[in-house]
Amino acid sequence: MTEPLHSLRPPAVFGLLSLALGLLFLLGLMAGSRWVSPGALATVLAGTSDLLTTITVTELRLPRNLIGLLGGAALGLAGAVMQGVTRNQLASPGLTGVIASAALATVAMRTFGTPNAVWLPMIALAGGLIGGALTFAVAGHRQMRPDRVVLAGIAVTSMATALTTAILLVSGSEAAELYHWLAGSLMGRGWHQLHMLAPWLLLPLLTLLAMPRPFRLLQLDDELALAMGLSVARWRAIFMILALVLTASLVAFTGPIVFIGLVAPHIARRLLAAQPQYWLPLSALLGGLLLLAADILARQLALPQELPVGMLTALIGAPWLIYLLNSRTPSRST
Repeated sequence: MTEPLHSLRPPAVFGLLSLALGLLFLLGLMAGSRWVSPGALATVLAGTSDLLTTITVTELRLPRNLIGLLGGAALGLAGAVMQGVTRNQLASPGLTGVIASAALATVAMRTFGTPNAVWLPMIALAGGLIGGALTFAVAGHRQMRPDRVVLAGIAVTSMATALTTAILLVSGSEAAELYHWLAGSLMGRGWHQLHMLAPWLLLPLLTLLAMPRPFRLLQLDDELALAMGLSVARWRAIFMILALVLTASLVAFTGPIVFIGLVAPHIARRLLAAQPQYWLPLSALLGGLLLLAADILARQLALPQELPVGMLTALIGAPWLIYLLNSRTPSRST
């Protein structure tokens, strides 16, 4: 198990991370193929800037930053929920088959049909929800045992990934664009996408953050949680469905972005290992920070081109996963 950092206190942790997030947010408003200086950014905030700089900051970078912040928080929180209620420290939003199924639905529709672009996000969301529902159905049983949820999610993800790969082989001229979408990106996302995405993320986010007690009880043995009056199957289903909605909604608008949901909860537990009541909000905060940082790097590392942010999160998360596999056996997260 990860060694706790006993000297840290919640106010200090949240304060420092909030400060880092605020600085990153300002950096995100400045960073891009055309840098905006701190002075120019101040004139934008004061309403005295030139038109090009105002549009660059307020119409392009501000909504993109907000989507990155909100989306990262959603992935971090979904990962913390899945790791907690399945009691598997290698669980992540991809565990339920949501990400792979959403990708499969989008690739299939764009390859075999000509859907209106407006409906593509809803198609991805529907595919993700079907994948998650299939995982729950395969897991079955009244108590929805954690080991069955894990195995069912792996099976659904493997099946969806294999079908996606097969479809890409016959997708023709769409292949390059679909491969870029499958890498995950915040490029081109603006106020319109934010307005559509925000309700799908904010309601589950706030609901999950308002339920710390059942979340903590679900990390205990099922028998002990039942003895303490918790309806284990019902609450596990509620938490997993809310995490599913968070993940599928984001995939619908940004494409698959991996490993944020794995890394953020582990960092949260390392910072405040002995205080599980803070894991959910801290995972959300860390998720937003990680995705925003990855998006800023994605804009800068290959100028004048832009890298897919999902590629960078994978480069961060894959070594972390290797470290976890070599440092512990992931069985319980109590």
